[in-house]
Amino acid sequence: MTAALAHYADRGVFRGFRATPLRGRVGYEFFWLTTKPMRAFVDRRGVLSFPSLLPEAGKHIVTEMRALIVERSSRAVPDHKRIDARRARVFGAVRNGDFSVAVEIRGSNQQYAVGKALNLINEMFVALHERHPDYLVEHFGISQE
Repeated sequence: MTAALAHYADRGVFRGFRATPLRGRVGYEFFWLTTKPMRAFVDRRGVLSFPSLLPEAGKHIVTEMRALIVERSSRAVPDHKRIDARRARVFGAVRNGDFSVAVEIRGSNQQYAVGKALNLINEMFVALHERHPDYLVEHFGISQE
């Protein structure tokens, strides 16, 4: 998993990439999409999680992000955008008011799952830029321009 994520840092997509072994999992920290560090973890079961991806996400944002996850997992979406459930399954959850994303990696599809997860998260932030720019300003310090 570390190699799949480090690949994005090597290409210059992430800045300040760091992997830290923890008890039963590996923690990752890197800068991407916002001025705040993004955190991810992978556990022994092969679940890649992005906890508190969207802090204090309101009901409308949570609903939109869950709909995006469902849409990207649907056969109605073209293959290049779809997340194949045979290779990876994506879940969105709210814990303590923060929206988190988790990806269950199936089999030896780490590179595939990481790529699809990052594409999905990028699409989430594009949607936030379009429909909830005030949220990004308030929680991530992103300029309104």
